Amino acid sequence: MLFRKSRPRPRQTKTPSIRSLKLSDHEFDQLRRLVRDHAGIKLNQKKRALVVSRLSQRLRDLDLENFSQYIDLLQNANSDDELIRMINRITTNKTDFFREQHHFTFLTQTVLPEVVRRTAGGGPKKLRAWSAGCSSGEEPYSLAITISQFFQDRPGWDCKILATDLDTNMLARAAAGVYDSKRLAPVPKHLRERYFTVQRQDGLTLYQVKPEIKRMVLFRKFNLMTPEFPLRNQLDFIFCRNVMIYFGTADRLRIVTNFHRLIHPEGYLFVGHSESLMMVPDLFKHVESTIYKRQ
Repeated sequence: MLFRKSRPRPRQTKTPSIRSLKLSDHEFDQLRRLVRDHAGIKLNQKKRALVVSRLSQRLRDLDLENFSQYIDLLQNANSDDELIRMINRITTNKTDFFREQHHFTFLTQTVLPEVVRRTAGGGPKKLRAWSAGCSSGEEPYSLAITISQFFQDRPGWDCKILATDLDTNMLARAAAGVYDSKRLAPVPKHLRERYFTVQRQDGLTLYQVKPEIKRMVLFRKFNLMTPEFPLRNQLDFIFCRNVMIYFGTADRLRIVTNFHRLIHPEGYLFVGHSESLMMVPDLFKHVESTIYKRQ
């Protein structure tokens, strides 16, 4: 019996598995500088494993063999899209509806009544707010629901919330305004029924934010590292929670100074539970836990 001699198969280059990818000290420093220069985020050594985990799949998608090749790609003159993807992947987007409930209680009991009192002399019935670092939208929609509840018996008010983030993927999800039942767990039943439409999709129960709430929120990409914040409207309050922890001291000071310039003289700034404005007592006065009033 005759056997035909088999031809040697061409050698294939295998993309390394996620476990085999290594990130050298020099490569990590290069990535840290790129992230710092483009997003203002400071990555310490504790974030090294997170960087490897979050970016390894991107290397596989691009069929790259190591982080050195990926860094070369990022440093290319036409790499803006990939830089955005890279920053999106390493950004933490932890958020929930009505997270830090005492903030929303203070908003209802103190901030919004003060805004109403300021218009008692015939001023425009207008409220403007900013959710800086809005992630997938739970925070600005929680604000919109709170404001809608407060003004439901006070007609004629024009209320708008600017919601910004650096992560374009999160902004797309936020603008869609669709959440599963797990994400809606913190929302009381009467608010779910009032402000969300139930949808059924592939056996899942989804909740769509109603148009009246979506119209109150404007989603935009914005980098807090921008030297001057190009906002025209004076803001009644700003929510910037668990965002400034990623910035260095000088950058935090510059951001807070910009916030001070934009907030109404009697307005408020809400920050995260790990953040403090004690370094700028001349700009903001501490009134409650993680709540500050403009000086």
